[in-house]
Amino acid sequence: MRKNFKIVATMAALLIAAVGVITFEACNKKDEAVKDISELNTPELSFMDKEMIQFGEKMKSATKGGETMQLDEAVRNLSNYENFKMCDASRYSADMERLTIVSDLPITNGNVYLSDINAIYESNRKQIKDKLASLEGDNKNVYCVYSRIDGNSKDGEDARVVTDAILFRGFGTVMPTPYYFDEDMCWPYTFDCYECPGERAVYVLSDRIAAIMTEHVQCLPGYRVVLYEVDYETTYATDVPDPNSPNGHYALIHNDYESLCLNADDMRYYLNSMVNIATGWNVNQHNLGRNLSHIQYLDFNDSALWGIYSEAECSYVGFDW
Repeated sequence: MRKNFKIVATMAALLIAAVGVITFEACNKKDEAVKDISELNTPELSFMDKEMIQFGEKMKSATKGGETMQLDEAVRNLSNYENFKMCDASRYSADMERLTIVSDLPITNGNVYLSDINAIYESNRKQIKDKLASLEGDNKNVYCVYSRIDGNSKDGEDARVVTDAILFRGFGTVMPTPYYFDEDMCWPYTFDCYECPGERAVYVLSDRIAAIMTEHVQCLPGYRVVLYEVDYETTYATDVPDPNSPNGHYALIHNDYESLCLNADDMRYYLNSMVNIATGWNVNQHNLGRNLSHIQYLDFNDSALWGIYSEAECSYVGFDW
């Protein structure tokens, strides 16, 4: 199985690759050794588990105005650590909940204080935990978390950190054959569509593309799947001109040229377009060692396909709840 390959057959390669994943050389304490942590002596820990535990200790013990880290590296480490401490990617459905959190992060000369990174982590953790508690179902969990820098930041100004948490709600409907559509689907999100008896087209297409394209990993009993090095791809309707599409202009639905209802042939055309787009994404991302972990079709005038890519590991460490 793929997960056995991850944690057994390529352990030597994993040890080498993980060195480049997380860097702990903070700008003003490069030679300071990480203090002894008893948790690191657990034999079941992977190399990535140990790296994350060490980063967590550095972050949580950082004092205000103390240790710093380069902005991009700090936010990347934060994202990896959030997945390590809060997520289990072994439970997934097409019907997921998305929570977006925006935080401000002070930067100086391209660096940030680890104490500020820890503050964002604790704030995100609380909001994600509260959101999870508000969802129905007994089998709910956090699937993955992706923190990233939004926009260009200038020296002396705060960086905006956007965090997307994808949560599994513990229930879902039985998915039909992906390419089977038996009703006309309503498209415009700005109108109540009375002419169409079916569901909202974007929601249905989002579920179907997730069922077709999402790639999953399994772990041995006692371990959970953790997603690291998260990246994303986005393609808008206007990015893919297509005069042969049902709207006559773009390969995805576009509000300026669309009728109120989409029939089965229209839905299959757009679904095939999304499969082609995601397959193109896969070529580049697979070369970087990432797989498609989550994909959504988003409801805009200029609709968009949005995918999360990541590396996957098996972790023996429990949650931070």
